[in-house]
Amino acid sequence: MAAPDRPSAAPGRRALVLIPPRKRDRLAKGFDRDELERRLIRAGFRPDIPDLDGPDAFPEAIRTAGASAEPPALVMVGGGDGTLSAVADAMAETGLTLAILPLGTANDLARTLAIPADPAQAVDVALKGRVRQIDIGTVDGRGFFNVASIGLSVDVAEALDGEEKRRFGPLAYLFALFRVVTRHRRFHTVLTVDNRRVEMRAIMVAVANGRYHGGGLTVAPDAAIDDGRLDVYVIEPVSHWRMALLLPALRLGTADAWMGVHRMSGREVRVETPSKPKRINVDGEILTRTPASFGLKRRAIRVMTPDRPAAELPGTRNRPDSRPPSSPPRAPHPAPEDQEEQMHPEEEGLATEAEIALQDLARAAREGVALTERLALHAGPHLGEEVVAALGRIGGAWGRIAITADEALDAMDLPTRDADDDRALIEDVVNWLEGLVGMPLDQRVSQRLHQAATRIEIAIEEVRQVGQARVAEVVTAAYDEAWSLIVASLPDPDGGGASD
Repeated sequence: MAAPDRPSAAPGRRALVLIPPRKRDRLAKGFDRDELERRLIRAGFRPDIPDLDGPDAFPEAIRTAGASAEPPALVMVGGGDGTLSAVADAMAETGLTLAILPLGTANDLARTLAIPADPAQAVDVALKGRVRQIDIGTVDGRGFFNVASIGLSVDVAEALDGEEKRRFGPLAYLFALFRVVTRHRRFHTVLTVDNRRVEMRAIMVAVANGRYHGGGLTVAPDAAIDDGRLDVYVIEPVSHWRMALLLPALRLGTADAWMGVHRMSGREVRVETPSKPKRINVDGEILTRTPASFGLKRRAIRVMTPDRPAAELPGTRNRPDSRPPSSPPRAPHPAPEDQEEQMHPEEEGLATEAEIALQDLARAAREGVALTERLALHAGPHLGEEVVAALGRIGGAWGRIAITADEALDAMDLPTRDADDDRALIEDVVNWLEGLVGMPLDQRVSQRLHQAATRIEIAIEEVRQVGQARVAEVVTAAYDEAWSLIVASLPDPDGGGASD
């Protein structure tokens, strides 16, 4: 078997070490700067540890070192995900080899690459590990490692308390979430993933290159930082108690549409928020705003990882890329100059019955769209082409209902209200159990579509009763179109003849 690809250990080879001043004290517990230098020297490196002000100076130091007569054989960067993200472009441009010294709170990039959190063990990986090539994502041309997101994650990032981060580590993210979950805002988003365009209501949109973010949340069960794709997931507005149920599933990456999480993947992603620009959290730092374009630089960075097969590192694949190269990145988007306007407490009391009714309508229609997509995908080969085509048209009509309700909600611009969706969860569970009782497939599909249609019809009537007559009139036409397709395409859900 071929020997692992390791950095040269020839005597005197330069190792550039970059650690922010505020992170250097994290080396003091049994592994200080002197010990780090001794370890590098014993491994055949000449340590170069410049005294820089902070991560903002790191990219220029890397570019200067890469262009010098003696480029470093290793660039060791100590810090958290924000510090590492700041050097992504410089590392990709120079082609130098990166070694990670995890000194942050979340350390999601280190977690993706299975690099130990203990500094001494991480240095072992840097000196004795294996070089792998990983992708970086780009947002308006700027590189990042893990995840860029909008919505709830921005509120969480701002609510993080420095003392809590030092004392509780990744748990600080959970505490921050509890502080902001009652006042986060829903928003209307338009996503274009490769050639697929989707409009929906959301409380968070995440575009991921790596496997983990937010202190260990899993982007997707099969997400990897070298798989040549961006993973997108969207959390739609959900009640507070359902959010609590979502957290374990988000940590495992198993949350699905029935829980309010929708996933897509591709090489190019465009995120727009038509009502107003939304700030974007890039690897823990708020750097830019929507609209934003995301891309991928394939196998852009060499990084030291544990000397184990790729299959043992859940965050990597190391498989050949058969996809075409991504298009050239756009010019960087200017950084935000001010924070998003905050609501005053008295404004939060403006959530009216009309808002609740519109939210119920949007949710019911989106769940109907998700249902038609799942049925077309999983039951398609057993239903016939005409029924599958009808499912697509039904979903399209219900999608128009959701967009109309979303636009009405956008005009109100109010905080997300804690909707009561017990009924939706119960129906989801019941629908899942139907497959175990032997009901014929076409009858089961018909029953689920009838249930979804009933919820939408009730929501339309609620919207009409609270004075939103214009919205009710617009969406009724789309509802009638979907209902006629259900009646014409599927049998009576109760087991009789054709629906009438």
